[in-house]
Amino acid sequence: MTASAGRRVLPLVMAALITVLLLGRSDQAVAAGSPEDPAAHRLAERYAPVVRLQEDSSSCADSEQFQPTDVEAVLGDQQVALRGPWRPPDLVKPQPEGKDLGLGFPGHFLDFPGDPLRPGCDYAEWSARINATHPATVYAHVASDPGFPGKLTLEYWFFYVFNDYNNTHEGDWESIRLVFEAATPAAALTTSPTAVGFSQHGGAERARWDDAKLEIVDGTHPVVYPAAGSHANKFGRRLYLGRGSEGLGCDDTTNPGPELRPRVAYVPMADYVQQYPWLAFEGRWGERQRSFFDGPTGPNMKDSWTTPIQDAETTWRDDSTTVPAGTLLGPSSTDAFCTAVATGSNLVRETLDRIWLLGLLLAALVVLIWFAASRTRWSDADPLPARKRRAWGQAVSAALRLFRARPGLFAGFAAAFVVLSLVTIVLARVQMARRDAPADLAAPTESAPGFWASLVALAVTLLTIATYFALLAAVTATLDQLDRGVPVTAALMVRQVVSDWRPLTRAAVQYVVVIAALTIFVATIPLAVYYAVSRAFAVPIVVAERCSGGPALRRSRMLVRGRWWRTAVPLAIIIGLGLAAGPVAGISLLLGTDLSPTLINVVSSLLFALAMPVAAAAVAYLYFDRAASMPESPGSGEMPDAGRTYSRDGDGRVEQDLPSVRSDS
Repeated sequence: MTASAGRRVLPLVMAALITVLLLGRSDQAVAAGSPEDPAAHRLAERYAPVVRLQEDSSSCADSEQFQPTDVEAVLGDQQVALRGPWRPPDLVKPQPEGKDLGLGFPGHFLDFPGDPLRPGCDYAEWSARINATHPATVYAHVASDPGFPGKLTLEYWFFYVFNDYNNTHEGDWESIRLVFEAATPAAALTTSPTAVGFSQHGGAERARWDDAKLEIVDGTHPVVYPAAGSHANKFGRRLYLGRGSEGLGCDDTTNPGPELRPRVAYVPMADYVQQYPWLAFEGRWGERQRSFFDGPTGPNMKDSWTTPIQDAETTWRDDSTTVPAGTLLGPSSTDAFCTAVATGSNLVRETLDRIWLLGLLLAALVVLIWFAASRTRWSDADPLPARKRRAWGQAVSAALRLFRARPGLFAGFAAAFVVLSLVTIVLARVQMARRDAPADLAAPTESAPGFWASLVALAVTLLTIATYFALLAAVTATLDQLDRGVPVTAALMVRQVVSDWRPLTRAAVQYVVVIAALTIFVATIPLAVYYAVSRAFAVPIVVAERCSGGPALRRSRMLVRGRWWRTAVPLAIIIGLGLAAGPVAGISLLLGTDLSPTLINVVSSLLFALAMPVAAAAVAYLYFDRAASMPESPGSGEMPDAGRTYSRDGDGRVEQDLPSVRSDS
């Protein structure tokens, strides 16, 4: 061997010797760790959790795409970088390994491949790649609490590379914690846990070891249901509603996949940094972002790592809020809450780095509301006579004044929705009796998945539409009779609607079927919207002009022709306000009170029952406005009734039975 060759080989030999020495020291350190480690390791294996992730799908936009990941699969990956807290360029080290994080690096963060504000499929594809060669893993840590001698905790930590919830962010640490009335791991092996806590966003939910809500496999393994996207650990298959420490939004665990038994990586009780140097990292496990889109800190930065019992005493709660099955009537406040939070989070996420866009959208909304309100009149809105020209603001004001003047009459109309509520409750009970859904919405469906739930939802939707049409007909008949000075009661109006059931049914069925058919294809949805607005007055025409179904639909199209936009906007506002009254109040109660979701849904349903008759009256006033400006009705008089609104004379012209009213539009 030449001298130059020897010089080249010598560093390699020395490096190998140093590596062997370091590995030997590491093994010795692990072996020479706490004498309680062997018992603690057995304890960790005995109570290893069983994970029921939400069912995966072929689309990264649907269901769960992430699993508890081995940290070693992330560290050392060529697409990961360690970055500092200063402005770019902020790269500290590309492809960092666990030993690189042992210095702590407070204020630093790990940067994963992708944009957490616009994740697309990047994180799902990266997670699938790195997990293909590493098993699903949980990290078990046994710890005592100085403030609570005689107690011990066993905590399992799950790491997901991405949180695909309302607050999307890189990295996600979740945990479950078992509490033992034992001073040592060896003593804990002779007893059972007294309590268990599942982490959920900013808090956790507790259960006794013998609690019915805690599912246990093989006598010792708790079953965990991580929610889709958020990975909040839940005790069962439900739709959960989050407020405060429960997060903000809705966690879904209703579609769990098969059992997953992750590998248990035991974290020594002492000198754990020797084996897992990344547990000294004080930075964030994900890209730095504003607000709640920031990456999380690691387990070693949590209070539960050093004072687990004290943390449990202050952060654990007894239960979580589940979304109740169905609604009494009208749009559900809880469903609206889930949708509103998700939509608002998406809006914030899309505009977080483009504040000017958020400001522009808010300004456009304010301008739109101001424009709509200023382009109408609200005063001079006497409810009678009904047959007169009105701006849409006057139609709304007239409906409200009529409601205040005749509360008993409108209470009778609202009772129709109460009856609908009872029907929906009966349907929900039938569904539960078939074991298709327990008391919580979309809870486990072991057989015929979703069929009966879908059937009940369809039935309730059709009943709601039918009740609205009947209500619109009754309110129109009421205004027609009041114009004539005829005394009215809710019972009399209902009887009149029942007597006209054939033409009303034909008009309503054709209206709904055509709209449903046009919405099957995306390309024809604009036609569905056009048809919905142009035929919106068919039901009032059947009642007021004594038309059958077909002519009533054609008459409505004539009334709206040339004024489609001036009809569409008021209809959207009026019906939208009627539908939104209950959910808006419900969301306010959900955010501002601790009332149960069931009670809040009851309040929301009552508001809906009161709002819809007012909305129906406003729609009827819009019809009378259009009819007053175009009295000719080609279908008038088809149905025999001496007291009709419009009558055809001998030369084919249409005249109103009532004296004409001067338009004030």
